[in-house]
Amino acid sequence: MMWRTWLARLLIVSLCLSALFAVQALLFATINDYVVQIIILAGINIILAVSLNLINGVTGQFSLGHAGFMAIGAYSGGVFSFYVIPKFHVPNAVQMPLTIIVAALFAAFAGWLVGLPSLRLRGDYLAIVTLGFGEIVRVILTTINEVGGARGFNGLPKLTSFVWVFGMVLLCLYMMRNIAKSALGRAMQAVREDEVAAEASGINTTKTKVWSFVISSMWAGVAGALLVHYNQSANPDTFNFLASVMVVIMVVLGGLGSITGAAIAAVLLTILENTLRSASGAIWVATILAGCVSFLLWQRWRESKSTFANSAKVQWIGTSLALFIGVGLLYQFAQPWLAINISSLRYVIFALILIVTMILRPQGLMGRKEWGLHSIPFLNKRIARESAEYESANQNVEGAI
Repeated sequence: MMWRTWLARLLIVSLCLSALFAVQALLFATINDYVVQIIILAGINIILAVSLNLINGVTGQFSLGHAGFMAIGAYSGGVFSFYVIPKFHVPNAVQMPLTIIVAALFAAFAGWLVGLPSLRLRGDYLAIVTLGFGEIVRVILTTINEVGGARGFNGLPKLTSFVWVFGMVLLCLYMMRNIAKSALGRAMQAVREDEVAAEASGINTTKTKVWSFVISSMWAGVAGALLVHYNQSANPDTFNFLASVMVVIMVVLGGLGSITGAAIAAVLLTILENTLRSASGAIWVATILAGCVSFLLWQRWRESKSTFANSAKVQWIGTSLALFIGVGLLYQFAQPWLAINISSLRYVIFALILIVTMILRPQGLMGRKEWGLHSIPFLNKRIARESAEYESANQNVEGAI
């Protein structure tokens, strides 16, 4: 039975790789480079959001230093590909795997080094420590001339491709899903729910949080290596405090504790960030957001009790009318102003999205729910039926014994 299991896994991996190579060939043949770049960045952001979700969502801690671990992975992988690979004539087939492994190991070690003393802290204190760590890493990188200093580390080989990015995405999602369902994942969730009760029940809370930090940091390093070997350069300003905040926004918007939600939010915010580079894109985003807010208010009205139904209905109608009238005025009179100021307004719009989400849907897009095969209606019925048959068979066997 064991060899059959491994054979099935090998077949699944082969099919996934074949699908990725087929999609890559299709992308480069039919889609322009700008769209391909957005897709690559979306994949990297999925890795960042899902990995940070392990700390902020599953374990219930609050980290603001994810960009620092990403920077360590990016620069350690860059040093390896720039200095070590040419010197030792590493074959092309293993250059990217070795670079990813080096970046992951250095980032994981940094996560352990920072996490071991600081994860005895909780809440705001931990956030301040991780924020300080990220800024220390960025400032130190600007002083090291061997990696370009403040000018940036240029001339890196282009090793990142669609296959590597989304191969790592699939591996990251698979790993995080298995961790969430393992004994370690249940210990992390216990720490999130009540750290004192978890410690009283025998869980080593410090060890659990350190493991969460190490695994999350490792994947942040992988994302950093993928990013700099796609851009062929690394700049310390790329890994600033704002980068960490953007990843936190993805996790919160998707739903703390939801792997699926973090991935969906990463894709949506990547598309949103690139759409907001033009005035027409900003108007389209404003229209979609007005529709989403109107839908959420309508849903609140439908779910409200009879006592508050009329006030919720008035709120839905009034707010929806105001939003769509505002979008119309924006389209009619403010396009020239938007064309000039849109680059500086992008992060204001991100902040507004987060504020509206916290007011109308504080649990995020997915809450703590996950999307999977069981979410598809006809598969859900089949899985439930097979589970019932399996339980019935077990009961018959136990009765016979």
